[in-house]
Amino acid sequence: MTDIESTNAAVARRLYEEVLNRQNTALLPELLAPDVLFHGASEEQGIAAYQALVARLRVAFPDQRFTIEDTIASGDRVVVRWNMEATHSGPLAGIPATGKRVTQRAIVIYRFKDGKVAEAWALMDQVGMLRQLGRDPLPAANRSGQAAQGAQG
Repeated sequence: MTDIESTNAAVARRLYEEVLNRQNTALLPELLAPDVLFHGASEEQGIAAYQALVARLRVAFPDQRFTIEDTIASGDRVVVRWNMEATHSGPLAGIPATGKRVTQRAIVIYRFKDGKVAEAWALMDQVGMLRQLGRDPLPAANRSGQAAQGAQG
């Protein structure tokens, strides 16, 4: 791993450990480019938009704890595979607090520019988390149809 790749991976780890786990959002200007662009469930651009997203998640999951499972760095990209455990204690996407413990897993690809996160693409297990909250986004008819198709294939 090159020095730049090592530095970028360290910045990605700090985003989880210091900002998300320790709620130190004052570090965001040090870690994110001013016009950072996040692609995920929604598009968020800029440090203030990312900070608002973090705040919304903290309302839904005040005890959230991220654990980095893998970090892979190559060139200007860092891939992070993480696991988040939390209690659903506040509203989330129209779902009132359930008090249930949830685990969410994701893979995020970060693009770096000048030592800061410039762009990120997140693929999160939204369906798995919704199921843990008692909200299955797939109608029962679709689930049984998928099972039947899988058994035939």
